Amino acid sequence: MLSALAGCAIDVSSSSFLHQDNSPSTLDTTALNQAVTEDEAAITITTVELKNSQDLTLRGVAVAYPEPKVNIVLFPDNGMSISNNSALIHEFGKLPANILWVDYQGTGASDKPGKARMYNLKRDALLVYDYGKEVFQNDLPTVVHGISMGSILASYVAVKRDIDGLVLDSAINKVNDVVQNMVPEWTKVFTFLQVSPELAIIENDDFIRQLDKPLLLIVGDKDRTTPITFSRQLYEVSPSKDKLIYVVPGGKHNKSMTYPDVIGQYRLFLRDL
Repeated sequence: MLSALAGCAIDVSSSSFLHQDNSPSTLDTTALNQAVTEDEAAITITTVELKNSQDLTLRGVAVAYPEPKVNIVLFPDNGMSISNNSALIHEFGKLPANILWVDYQGTGASDKPGKARMYNLKRDALLVYDYGKEVFQNDLPTVVHGISMGSILASYVAVKRDIDGLVLDSAINKVNDVVQNMVPEWTKVFTFLQVSPELAIIENDDFIRQLDKPLLLIVGDKDRTTPITFSRQLYEVSPSKDKLIYVVPGGKHNKSMTYPDVIGQYRLFLRDL
């Protein structure tokens, strides 16, 4: 009993924080195709393969919708693969938009590294964005959209590349904070988290302070993993003159794009780009 009450320490490193599948899986867009068929829409899906600096192959899709208003480069949440979430692409397609989504290394259809590292995901993010500028050759604005952990990568890309707009969905500010929120409330008294230096130094507001481009923050009022306070912190430090935070009534973590009112807010954001 005493040993149980003494508590436990949990080391949180990049390799334990970043989701890694056992092995790459075949890219599956069945759910996307079903959603498109139900809405009687017409799309073009192009399979993407990119070789990164580690000689890993990253796989994804570039999806083109008729009469798009924007090109979107999507950085999803930790562990969110195309095959398990491809219907999400159709939500962006309702804007309408062209969408590029490439699975993170070690997730879904992409090759798995020997060890997961956040800095490698950052390098991959720039590679994906640069490819997006090539694959969608048009005069449309390019928006980078990050979901939860992907908000860190999206913000990183936003300060390294000349983007037209940034959308942070269920945003993370400090990795330390989101890791704490993942610990069950009843265990927090006797659980000590030791976050690795590589993760502990990540603060999204460091990127946002450098960005004066249009910014849209979307967060659900029922989100307990990345609550409203995280998005407000980023909103407050942003120097952008065109920034908006939209709180989704009843919205839960990573579900923002499934709410019809979010599509409306997104369209308003795009109108001024």
